[in-house]
Amino acid sequence: MGKSKHIALVVYYWPPSGGSGVQRWLFLANYFAKNGLKVSVFTPRNPRVAETDNLLIEKIHKNINIIYVNGWEPLQNSKKAIGENIGQENGLKTKFIRYVRANFFIPDARIFWAKAATKSFLKAHTKTPFDMLVTSGPPHSLHLVGLDAKRKHSIPWIADFRDPWVGFFQNESLPMAKGAKSKHERLQARVLKSADRVVVTAPSLAKEFSRLNKNTHVFTNGYEKLLSKPKQLSKALVYAGSLKAQQNPRNLWHAIFELVQENEAFARQFSLEIYGKVADVVRREVEALGIDKWVKFLGYQSKATLDKCLPSANALLLLGIDMPNTQNVIHGKLFEYMAVQRPILGIGPQPSDMEAIFEAHQLGTYISFDDYDLIKSTLLDWFTFDKITFKSRQLEQFQRNAINKEYLALILECL
Repeated sequence: MGKSKHIALVVYYWPPSGGSGVQRWLFLANYFAKNGLKVSVFTPRNPRVAETDNLLIEKIHKNINIIYVNGWEPLQNSKKAIGENIGQENGLKTKFIRYVRANFFIPDARIFWAKAATKSFLKAHTKTPFDMLVTSGPPHSLHLVGLDAKRKHSIPWIADFRDPWVGFFQNESLPMAKGAKSKHERLQARVLKSADRVVVTAPSLAKEFSRLNKNTHVFTNGYEKLLSKPKQLSKALVYAGSLKAQQNPRNLWHAIFELVQENEAFARQFSLEIYGKVADVVRREVEALGIDKWVKFLGYQSKATLDKCLPSANALLLLGIDMPNTQNVIHGKLFEYMAVQRPILGIGPQPSDMEAIFEAHQLGTYISFDDYDLIKSTLLDWFTFDKITFKSRQLEQFQRNAINKEYLALILECL
């Protein structure tokens, strides 16, 4: 490769930020640094994030250069929950804040930090030019850094989408006026047309984006390594990660409610352990049904802790988004679950890219949010009669280093 190429990466989520949004680019950046690229990461000095995981700092490759950017954000010092409750709260003040957020902060509330990041990147690039820029969203305002950089310096640029932009469920949960929606569409189109390469995590999104950029590639999220199986399993169904209001599995709660009354063995053996931030509406519904004895909210845990406790689960719970047009969202936790090598009960939209992965790799059972009878019968079979049929296959393609290798090849192709 000759002289080491230098890439700039603009990301909002970076250690010690916790959660799945950090994992993708932490491991990609590490892989690039190990394989001959110079990597500089532009990230907020004081990001507004839901959780922190200080253990992730230890995983950062020593050769990665981190450039911390100061920038203003609305509600930066607010203790209010992020994401889990969006679109679900009432009250005049809350409605006004949501309206302002939806129609005056476009693409998102990190737009002012993105402006600061643009200045920081352009200053650094003028002093010592980078060979490539990668921007990762959400927040999708970070792609505007790429737009400015491309316009002023024609630097090779990859726009990396971990989630959709226009039509993203977070945006659809906001009171967005027609004019604001049009602006989102125009900005997305400019980004897609201007980027040298576009990377997405789901095939359905790649099909959509390819209409504006033929150089659109799918690199899913992945797992770090397969985790060791314990000698003894618990009887628990386990969910790990944020549980947002838009994921609330009402039929699951009602199925548990009926089963604990109808079946003594189920009531004695079953429990659902939930690790992560949980929307208020979910907590209220569980408490109202009186099933909080069986559904346990255990709070956020570090990735290292989850890697130790998830393999002992009887099964794992995966929840999609219970909204139209969310078939193109593949949750990062699906791949973390793969590493656990335990059966997965998936509840989500049908058809979807997640459902296709379930079927192709025999990960467990995938059920529509609306299919109450199948949710109930599956719970009964799995947690009373031990009728879990599970034998996953061909998971190697989702190992992070396999994906990282392909991503590195794409970058070298552009340099």
